[in-house]
Amino acid sequence: MTLSKKQIEERVGAITGTRAAIIEGTNRFDGDLYSLWSVMTGRSNDKITPSLMMRLGHYTEPGNVAEYELKTGRKCRQVHRTIRHKKHDRLRGHPDRLIIGDKNRGLECKAVFQRSESDWDNGVPYYYLSQVKHYAMITGRMKWDFSVLFLAYGRHEIYELEFTKQDTDELLEKEVAFLKMVDEDTAPEVTARSTDALKQEWKTTNPEAIKVADEQIANRVQSRQSYKEMHEGVKAQLDLHENKIRQFME
Repeated sequence: MTLSKKQIEERVGAITGTRAAIIEGTNRFDGDLYSLWSVMTGRSNDKITPSLMMRLGHYTEPGNVAEYELKTGRKCRQVHRTIRHKKHDRLRGHPDRLIIGDKNRGLECKAVFQRSESDWDNGVPYYYLSQVKHYAMITGRMKWDFSVLFLAYGRHEIYELEFTKQDTDELLEKEVAFLKMVDEDTAPEVTARSTDALKQEWKTTNPEAIKVADEQIANRVQSRQSYKEMHEGVKAQLDLHENKIRQFME
C-alpha cells in the first residue's frame, strides 16, 4: 500500500512490519540490528527511493485485492490510519487490507516477478513471515492471507497463515527488548550488514579526531589488510581466467 506523508513520519521512531523482519533476522535485504538502531536513534536514515518493481506492486494492488475477493467471496477494507499496539504505542503497522466480517483475518498483497517465483514453491517465503506476524501482534488478527500475483505468466494464488499467541508473544518480547536498546542508546553488535548505516555515521565524524586502537581493533585492522590482499589476488586470477576465455571465444 502507498503511505501518506503522515504515515511515513509515524514510522520513523516505530517498529513496523518490515522492521520486525530485521529484529527477527529474516529480512532478505541489507540491514541488521545495528542499522535499525542507528536509524531509530537518529544517527542515519533508511530512506529508499521506490524502484519500478516496488511501484508495480502498488499499481497492481487494487486488482490483486479484487481477484482475492472474487475467489474467496470475502470483502476487504483498507485502513488509512497507522495501527498501533494497544499497550506499546511504538509498535505500529500498515497492513494492506483487513477482512470485513472476520475479526481474526487480514490480507497482505504481493506482486512477484519471475526471478522470485521459485521462492514460493513451498509456500510463503521466510522473509515475509515476520512482517505479517507483526501485523497479527498489533491487530490481534491471527489469520493472514497472502494474495499473490505472479506477473511473469499472469497467475494468482492465495496462501494462508495462522499464528499462535506464543508466536506473537515471542515477537513482542524481542521488539520491546530492542526498543529498550534504542531508549538506553545501547548499540547492538556491528555485523557485515551494518555498512550503509556506518557510512552515513562516518560522514558526521570529526576528520581531525584521533583514536588509539586497542588490541582488538589493531588485530581487526591487520586482518582486514590480509583479507584485502587475498581478495585482490583472487580478483586478479578471476580477471585473468575470464580474459583467457574471452580471447578463446574471439
